[in-house]
Amino acid sequence: MKKSNIDKKEELPVMMYIHGFRSGANGSKREQLQEHFEGKYRVIAPEVDADPEFSLNKINKIIEQEHPQIIVGTSLGGWMTLMCNSGDAFLVVVNPCLNPKETLAQWKDEELEYFCPRLDGIQTYRLTDEILNKYDRYDVMAALMKKRESVFALCSTQDELLGTSHIEVLQPMLSTLPYVYSNHFNLADDFGHRCSGAGMNHLFNILDGIWGARITKIISTREELDEFFREIGLIE
Repeated sequence: MKKSNIDKKEELPVMMYIHGFRSGANGSKREQLQEHFEGKYRVIAPEVDADPEFSLNKINKIIEQEHPQIIVGTSLGGWMTLMCNSGDAFLVVVNPCLNPKETLAQWKDEELEYFCPRLDGIQTYRLTDEILNKYDRYDVMAALMKKRESVFALCSTQDELLGTSHIEVLQPMLSTLPYVYSNHFNLADDFGHRCSGAGMNHLFNILDGIWGARITKIISTREELDEFFREIGLIE
């Protein structure tokens, strides 16, 4: 019996995308990732908010169910990518907000609108001291040190929100790691804080490198090659 396209899609390895502050699972990046990796990954995107406790609990439950091979996070989603129970997944962070309490405090007590229609139907958000103080419970530097061999970072020198603070932390920590799947630290100057336009092209290059290394690793015989082609639907 032939497998349906739905069955084939369910068998693909999973890539999780974690969006940034004031975005949602319905944003354009998930769609762009799914289009670029059609037939290679099934892309999923949890909908989270700025409450780290709520968001990490939600992300960790999905990781337990889906076992993603790659987790991609932008901005605040980059912090969540580093802090979640990521297991053996590769972690790709774009302009990660490494000091959320300090960075987000500028919007405290404001009624903020989300940039895209949210799946949960909530279109406004208010940051409070209660939410911001929760970040004190987490140590992102300890997480980075523990996971750094699995971390790949893309940082912009034109980041209007973070300046160079993320570069100053990540460059000395990641640039000395050996090149295996892709460069662990990647610097660009042709996009801003939000990963769009040229930023997405850089992100695709990093992820393509990881994908290519995965294929090289798993295919060593003709039988494994045929199995891979079946996996992505090129042969029955």
